[in-house]
Amino acid sequence: MTAATFLRSWPSVSAWGAGLIVAALGAGAIVRPGSEATAIGLGTGMVVLGLALLAWGGAVLSKGRLLAPRATLAGTLATLVATAALVVVDPAHTSILGAAAASVLLVVVGATAAGHLRRVRDEGSADRSAQPMSVVGLLVAAAVIAVVVTPALGATQNAVLLRDDGTVPVITHEGH
Repeated sequence: MTAATFLRSWPSVSAWGAGLIVAALGAGAIVRPGSEATAIGLGTGMVVLGLALLAWGGAVLSKGRLLAPRATLAGTLATLVATAALVVVDPAHTSILGAAAASVLLVVVGATAAGHLRRVRDEGSADRSAQPMSVVGLLVAAAVIAVVVTPALGATQNAVLLRDDGTVPVITHEGH
């Protein structure tokens, strides 16, 4: 197993992680009581971008090769800008941990797309065949993403629920 084979699934799994976090940040901006129109608009766009990342990651993994690298790079940059804009527009109710984790994962996806575009430019043609991936690499990627995404999603929920006095309500499940 080569390093390339081991790492080949990481961009798609990173897209899933980023997609989950971005969609959660966007959904939080939409449903939070008292959200302003700007936050709701950014949130709507982020949910769409998050879902697109999830779909792209699945398509890349199923095809075994990078798909639509120019669109991927543009979408990654748009998602980074939207995430930063949401942090600026609603800093008290946007998880910095979630935004940072999504940004790191988006950089992995964007750097992969940019590297692919550079290789295509230098070599003159895009390889359209499926590339081998390592199951071990996929499992390691999924574990790393789970360790990054799970706390980021929890922090995203806490930021949305944050009260004006700085506390987060405790949600009990008594009687269930």
